[in-house]
Amino acid sequence: MNTSRKPERLALRIIATTVIGIGSLWILHRLGYLNLEPVGRAFHLGGLWIGLVVGSLLSLLVVGAVRFHRLTRAFGAPAPFRDVLAANLIGQAVGQWLPGSLAMTEILRFGVMAGRTEEKSPDAPTEASGPKGRLGLAILVDRLLGLGVMFAVGGLAGVFLLARNKIDGGFVIAVLFLSAISLILGLIALAAPFRPNRRLQRLAGRAAGMTPAAACGNEIAPAPSQPILRRAAWEIFRLLETLKEFRARESRGTALLLLSLAAAVLNPLTLYFAAQAADFPLSFPIILAAVPLTTAAVLLPTGIAGFGGPQLLAAGVFRLLGADPGTAVAACLLQNTIVLAVQTLGGAVGWALLSKRPSFRLGRLK
Repeated sequence: MNTSRKPERLALRIIATTVIGIGSLWILHRLGYLNLEPVGRAFHLGGLWIGLVVGSLLSLLVVGAVRFHRLTRAFGAPAPFRDVLAANLIGQAVGQWLPGSLAMTEILRFGVMAGRTEEKSPDAPTEASGPKGRLGLAILVDRLLGLGVMFAVGGLAGVFLLARNKIDGGFVIAVLFLSAISLILGLIALAAPFRPNRRLQRLAGRAAGMTPAAACGNEIAPAPSQPILRRAAWEIFRLLETLKEFRARESRGTALLLLSLAAAVLNPLTLYFAAQAADFPLSFPIILAAVPLTTAAVLLPTGIAGFGGPQLLAAGVFRLLGADPGTAVAACLLQNTIVLAVQTLGGAVGWALLSKRPSFRLGRLK
């Protein structure tokens, strides 16, 4: 692959998402939903609420770092909490600015952490993954737990709104369907890391050319050299072996789920407090139900620095859930502005944590 074209592709992607973001804001303006006056007023008069937004966001960043730190230890790829926090802060900061923020966040987090996890012991079994494979699984499980709880809670919130007759009659079927899908996807994501994958593991082992005993994990098999498909199947087998080790080692999965639940509450709290700051209150159950439905704005490059596409999508989702689209857009714009500022500063803090590591020598801090 021609690496010299990567900057050109990134530039084109940024230009495209900038155009999409500006176009989305123009559509919101034409629809009458783009009102910047409450955003400006919030910064002058809503200091307390903005402080609560910042506090919720900082708590969310810490909770996410604690969960990821526990996962790196559970997968046998431990790293100091300082490095884990720094990797999260840098990933969130750069991912917030660049298009496709979720993918970019995980790529950066893996890149920062890859050289800081402890090397695998030479006495460790060869059928399990090395440090980078374990780190990749920790990131994957971290994301599955976060999204899983968020989708499950959002689905339950949608059902709650339906039970309380808070949804317009014309949208009841759509909200019921989306809430059910959200709840099912959330439960599947939560179960995936803790559910045995024996059949998939056997299939991967056989595709790698292993004996039936080795494919079942009962004996160690050497790595195949050729062909490339067998090698890929063998790597998948090793990842599944590592996941099996995680399930056997992690007896306190409840703590991971509780941390994920805290994150699933703190994230919508930032929007709830932002709406209060803009003097356009939004119902917290509606925000909970809307969060999973607006995930597409994070997965897809629909705007630059979080502006444009996410607010356009939020206008439609909140209208579906019975909230005023203009209120939702104003709150989302204020929330994104605060998040962008805090996470950018957080990225600088993360960089400082990695570049200036204090050490104790002769009883003095250096």
